[in-house]
Amino acid sequence: MATLVPSPAVQQDRQTNGLYERDFYSWSMQQADALKRRDFNAVDWDNVIEEIADLGKTQQHNWEAFCARVIEHMLKIDYYREATEKVLEHWLQEILDFRQEMAELIDKNPGLKGQYAKMFAAAWKRGSGYACRRLAEYDRSNIAKEGKAPGKLSKALLERDRMLPAECPYRLEDVTAYNPRRDREPDYDVWPPSVARVLNTRLDADLAGRRARTADSGIGRDR
Repeated sequence: MATLVPSPAVQQDRQTNGLYERDFYSWSMQQADALKRRDFNAVDWDNVIEEIADLGKTQQHNWEAFCARVIEHMLKIDYYREATEKVLEHWLQEILDFRQEMAELIDKNPGLKGQYAKMFAAAWKRGSGYACRRLAEYDRSNIAKEGKAPGKLSKALLERDRMLPAECPYRLEDVTAYNPRRDREPDYDVWPPSVARVLNTRLDADLAGRRARTADSGIGRDR
């Protein structure tokens, strides 16, 4: 029985795919060189297409990660009354930093504006989870400081999960404080009313809170 010998093209595909799996750096340099030389037969198209798509998704995931941290801090400001002024100031500054990162990502990747609803939903799920865990840890730490047994983390998580809202209580524009149609920087005075009240009361921050918006704010409408 005759032995079937793979064609040179099939052999090349197998070699390239193997390199992709065992040495991504060498594979990427090889593919960049092939594209530079316009040697399209040497391009590992399936993996190149996948990697390019992943690059775009990375920008989306980065925005979601920053937004999740903003939501986490806002929930902690709203639901952790024992936070000291120093801690509140730290959370406030981090929110401002994360908002700036989010705005820069939108500025450099305007196509993300069409993904606002999807990204915000993902950020809420992640951010509320972060907040629940951190608040449960704070609760157990406070109980331990009182000389009592803090109990299991799972119980503290369940109690905090019951306290936190099931749906996001904040508007997208109050979290981002950035309208790409109008703003060059996130607006310092745009906050969820509940968060602004806590910061104003505890830090004498004098935040204006939510400002009046036009009917067409532009958030989530650009494509």
